[in-house]
Amino acid sequence: MDTPRTMVHALHDQANRRQHRPALWTRKGRTYVPTSWHEYATRVKRFALGLRSLGFQRGSPLPILSFNREEWLVADLAAMALGGVPVGVYTSSSPEQVHYLVEHCEARHVVVENEKHLATALAVRERVPRLGLIIVLDPPAAPLPEGVLSYAEVLARGTGIDEGPYWDAVNALQSEGLATLIYTSGTTGNPKGVMLSHHNLVWTAGQLRRATRMSEDDEALLSYLPLAHIAEQMISIHAPILIGAEVYFARSLESVPEDLRDARPTVFFGVPRVWEKFKARLEEGIRQLPVPRQTAVGWARGVAVQRHALALRHERVPLSLEGQYQLARRTVFPALLGKLGFERTHFFSSGAAPIGRDVLEFFASLDIVIREVYGQSEVCGPTTLNTPEATRLGTLGRPVLGVELLIADDGEILVRGGGVCQGYFKDPAATADLLQDGWLHSGDVGHLDAEGYLHITGRKKELIATSGGKKTAPAPIEQLLKAVAPVGHALVIGERRKYLVALLTLDSERARALARQHGWPEDLSALAADPRLRQHLHETIEREVNPRLARFETIKRFAVLPADFSIATGELTPSMKMRRQVIEARHKDLIDSLYSDEEGGAARAG
Repeated sequence: MDTPRTMVHALHDQANRRQHRPALWTRKGRTYVPTSWHEYATRVKRFALGLRSLGFQRGSPLPILSFNREEWLVADLAAMALGGVPVGVYTSSSPEQVHYLVEHCEARHVVVENEKHLATALAVRERVPRLGLIIVLDPPAAPLPEGVLSYAEVLARGTGIDEGPYWDAVNALQSEGLATLIYTSGTTGNPKGVMLSHHNLVWTAGQLRRATRMSEDDEALLSYLPLAHIAEQMISIHAPILIGAEVYFARSLESVPEDLRDARPTVFFGVPRVWEKFKARLEEGIRQLPVPRQTAVGWARGVAVQRHALALRHERVPLSLEGQYQLARRTVFPALLGKLGFERTHFFSSGAAPIGRDVLEFFASLDIVIREVYGQSEVCGPTTLNTPEATRLGTLGRPVLGVELLIADDGEILVRGGGVCQGYFKDPAATADLLQDGWLHSGDVGHLDAEGYLHITGRKKELIATSGGKKTAPAPIEQLLKAVAPVGHALVIGERRKYLVALLTLDSERARALARQHGWPEDLSALAADPRLRQHLHETIEREVNPRLARFETIKRFAVLPADFSIATGELTPSMKMRRQVIEARHKDLIDSLYSDEEGGAARAG
């Protein structure tokens, strides 16, 4: 298929080629029900015509506040088709955050999912007179307020009318035109609107298809991460349209394990927290197997570790080892992978945040090689990627074909390529800082090893300078701490302090499993305060973390928090990154106690 001008053109190309083959799958009761490529494209056209009849024009923004579902994609592509600009909104956003985004992008129309989000939009509209029309996907039973229409009503408005204006708008789209705004999740300050062109989307989707070996035959993906993020948009919208892949929609984050087993995706992307949750669940499941079965799994895992260690280094795998590996793939791994829904998956990936080496090695022992990807909204997703041809665990891979990477004198990663954005919406100063002399300044610090694989040290703005003048990146230390059972999140602190300390949270599943094993309290608040857990953490950090660090990087003290960081509390962004300033401000007194002579509830780790 020739390279399309825009994703809208690609959608109609696929509808013409694939007609009534499934494109999208939505859960209806206990089963998934398909939407064909023809129906997909038709609904985009009808929704676009309905929007147009309601005053939506070229250049108009369309915020979409909803969990992943077919209507999200239809609204997104319909706005693009008219020359408008879809704007994803995280469902975890507070009313203030929604207000900021709607006002900043100057929206006159907004799409929301249900009664809860409708209430938010109505409250925002009272403060933003420009916002006129609210479209609700699942309207409440009560009569809708003035200026609110259901999704079905907008579709009906675009049905059976002259299609000429739609095709005129589509034909007028230019590859360099603004296609979408991706608002950063905002670890500090207000989010910025990243301007991505149609060319950015099409080019990146094409490079992703080549790098992951996604073909046009029988590819399927599960849509479950926030669609306001460019990574999920690539997985749910752009790559599937370009390839002709089928997309299954999860009902919620909580239902992902069940939805995975029904969707059986061929490609799966997860942020580190997702993989960590899978790991905890699998470890507990393996512990509960009968002893003979545990023995068989242990043998298979040992074989997989040896085989992948050689294969990933492109070293010769002895025939005897390969024979054992193929036997394990036939007799042991199918049952384990089938329980997860991964029996068809040929490409596993992780991104958006650092993932622990222990997590990667655990899954490799189960014949799941997770290939890390590095990127950001400003480059339309992937910059570097571990591919089937070239993977090194613990690295972020090599540059995607067509991407140039340069490491500046201060270690900052600079990027040039077809995915680089047009800048930040209504923020020329930030755009000037981002794009300089043809290079995008990522804000990340890292290096390329001798084989060209990227290693990230951390964010430039997150480097910690102790009072002794030593500088260190907290992210690698935090990854070591997260490998300590049962740590969920770890935040390293030490800016202008005499040494480094850490706040640790507990992963609920790992913590309860450890508590049962030792006869400790399973209530997380009680466990966090239990001196036996603190002693366990202290000894493990001394044994497994501090010896791997420079002396000035070692963790001297730590505190265990009774509750994990979460999106709901504002301590994590919707893409699961820690909001350091929020966490440090919230726990200021506790952090100060870690530097006092009185230990209080803190524990020494060195």
